[in-house]
Amino acid sequence: MTAPSGNSQPSQLMTRRSLFMGAGALLLCAPAIVRATSLMPARSLILPTQRPWAGFIERLYYHGLASNLRNGRMTIIRNGKLVSEAEARRLVAYARAQGWIVD
Repeated sequence: MTAPSGNSQPSQLMTRRSLFMGAGALLLCAPAIVRATSLMPARSLILPTQRPWAGFIERLYYHGLASNLRNGRMTIIRNGKLVSEAEARRLVAYARAQGWIVD
């Protein structure tokens, strides 16, 4: 079965086969319109006050404090002053409680 395609050229007629081939090509090439949240999970923002982990530099700092306490010497400077032993013990205990350092 043929039908006129709407072109001014009468030699190009639309057949049933060309109609199905065009519809199939349209379905294969049609972009999917979906919400972005269904494509990938949306993460919530972690605010600076809600840090669940210590950064690399903080972990190095806590590890250095723990090492100094084990060796009996204090060589770490914080805010221009040498860290006292009591302050170091308090900071290391806090870091261990948070799971940032494991000895």
